[in-house]
Amino acid sequence: MKLIKKVFAALFLSLGFVFLLAATIVVIDTEDPKERNSTVAGCLIFGIPPTALGIWLIRSLQIQSQQEQRDCLRSTFFKLLKQGDGRLTPLRFAMETGLDGTLAKAYLDERAKEFNARFEVDEDGDLFYQFDMGIACLPASLEARLSEPAIAGSGVTFDVVLESVPNHRKIDAIQVVGELTHLGLKDAKDLVEATPTRLRERVSEATAQECKRKLEAIGATVMVIEN
Repeated sequence: MKLIKKVFAALFLSLGFVFLLAATIVVIDTEDPKERNSTVAGCLIFGIPPTALGIWLIRSLQIQSQQEQRDCLRSTFFKLLKQGDGRLTPLRFAMETGLDGTLAKAYLDERAKEFNARFEVDEDGDLFYQFDMGIACLPASLEARLSEPAIAGSGVTFDVVLESVPNHRKIDAIQVVGELTHLGLKDAKDLVEATPTRLRERVSEATAQECKRKLEAIGATVMVIEN
């Protein structure tokens, strides 16, 4: 899809550039005002729309790339939290994501504010962040009901983290969560109210992506994390 967008963006921009360049040449070379105005108007009519469409496609690609980068960072963040039982250092995060130290620390500072993490120092004097995993954990009584066996032979499973739900769509979210988890109204409501929370654990990729698609359709923010 990205390649197709890039190809069409290049085509539209090239086409628009040709007509806009033609309009500029006409303005310079044509002395008859009536002929000049009519020709320029035609060039602009045929040049501006493809140029605008090409710019829009490029901008949409930039937004998509930025969103994918944010999703990747978020996914890595949750994965490392799970592996470290809530403990995470800027160095570890920088090594996993490829960010430099300053950007890695800035990112973790934002997540620390978001999840009310503690800043602690280990015996060697190194700073680390301690996140309360309880804010992203399911109640023990629900955990078994919301997981499924790994796909035979693969061993790869995924967690679905429900990060946030718009206030005006919470009723819709409760209905969708109930549908996806087969929980009763009260349990589904508890999960929605507990965001951010792991909605499903150790499920197949198909199940995780289906959950993500349905929840994002009602405006929820969802993260799929590979175990």
